[in-house]
Amino acid sequence: MPSYLVGSDVGTGGTKSVVIDTDGNTLGQHFIEYPLITNNLGYAEHDPEWYWNAVAETIFKAITDSKVNPKNIKGVSVSALSPACILVDKELNPLQLAHIWMDRRSTAQCQWLRDNIGEERIFNISANPIDSYYAVTKLMWERDNRPDLYKHTYKMQTAADYPVMKLTGVAVTDYSNASLCGIAFDVRKKLWDEQLLREINIDIDKLPEPYPCEQVIGYVTEEASLKTSIPKGTPVVAGTVDCNAAWVAGGAVDDGDASVVMGTAGVLGIVHKKDSFTKNMIMIIHTANSKTTYTTLSAQLCGGIYRYYRDNLAVAEVNAAKELGLDPFNLMDVEAEKISPGSDGLILLPYFQGERTPIWDPYVRGLIFGLSFNHTRAHLIRAIMEGTGYAFRNNFNIIKSSGIKINLPIVMSEGGARSRLWRQIVCDMLETPGAYMKNSNGAPFGNAILAGVGVGIFKDFSIAKKWIDISEKIEPDSTNIEIYKKYYPIFLELYSRNKDLFARLAEARSK
Repeated sequence: MPSYLVGSDVGTGGTKSVVIDTDGNTLGQHFIEYPLITNNLGYAEHDPEWYWNAVAETIFKAITDSKVNPKNIKGVSVSALSPACILVDKELNPLQLAHIWMDRRSTAQCQWLRDNIGEERIFNISANPIDSYYAVTKLMWERDNRPDLYKHTYKMQTAADYPVMKLTGVAVTDYSNASLCGIAFDVRKKLWDEQLLREINIDIDKLPEPYPCEQVIGYVTEEASLKTSIPKGTPVVAGTVDCNAAWVAGGAVDDGDASVVMGTAGVLGIVHKKDSFTKNMIMIIHTANSKTTYTTLSAQLCGGIYRYYRDNLAVAEVNAAKELGLDPFNLMDVEAEKISPGSDGLILLPYFQGERTPIWDPYVRGLIFGLSFNHTRAHLIRAIMEGTGYAFRNNFNIIKSSGIKINLPIVMSEGGARSRLWRQIVCDMLETPGAYMKNSNGAPFGNAILAGVGVGIFKDFSIAKKWIDISEKIEPDSTNIEIYKKYYPIFLELYSRNKDLFARLAEARSK
């Protein structure tokens, strides 16, 4: 009797689910987009029900597309954008909109942590810095600003936990998402630090119990079965963070494996066994062998800026794409390819909603520098690609300087990596060879592998290595490297010189 696995990934811009067989063939898939709710105070939110409805619908349609008998589905796993903060009551209903990773409202709580707990202690426990990025700081904001909601909270859930809860009726989390809750999660002991939680006045009972990513934590309920077509009683594996799942799909499961995911956020990660961590980077417990393995990563805005351009400025490309039956992103790539490396002196600072690694600045925003009458829309498109490339370079240099083992080439997948030009720019910026997986289904595929390991169909995560299909190897271009070396110091100085102005701008905007 054949066996099938389901993987689903809740992204910042949409959700995708896949059905695979035990030979790694994708038999069905479906994707749904949804919007992002933002304001000028730094809020960035989703409706949690978007997550569940999108997971349920994409799973249902992926199974329909696959034409498999749902009775032969042996396991399911979900990953998601992370961190996020969703409060649910005892009936498992959401109490507010989800604060997602780019939400910056908890800056006051972060300052309190710096003043009263200290960066060093937080880093020693969580291997992460203090920032409004992390879910525990978002929970502190809810406690301080919506005390009635906090009082009625049964559990905090992440964007992955919420649909898993809807599938199983169990409100828990996995090691990977718990590590991005940050602050009070001890990444070595894999437990919430009760002493620290008492000091910061957070009720430990409101935090979900963490489980290994590979562990079965529940079973599909009758209600969830009706929405997804997955049979009641099918095992649900704990799950993971979206970038971790994408790295599994790309075969990044062993010590030193390196991967770049170019989705809404651009994430560059290195897998390692040693429990030593790099300051100003992000540490996530890895999906593969989550009891013993970590991932040091950088995280920055990436494809989200490209989507912003498409949705707000690319009228000509969008209209032309409709007439030609093409993807407007492909037309944008064609325009950018006409522009020389360096964008004729146009530099974009890609910090549109505050930024994480390595600057950890909630007030910074995007900046276009060097604009002249000679520049066109095509210059701006390429400058977006190069701006994110400079940010990748900044992060990569810091990770390399820590002495961490890095296996080359770096595997590139998803979103912006589909652009031949963009992946070349990133390799030129990093001065490092890359490998592109054209047919990778990314995070959802990694989740299907995770489900297979969790239910015992696959012995371990080495199966991911067997299914790697490298469609292109990218070598950095020596001429482009020399051009970018001239602009990169200017990129760095743009932030350092304007840092105080960004903070003053935020203050003026809030009045």
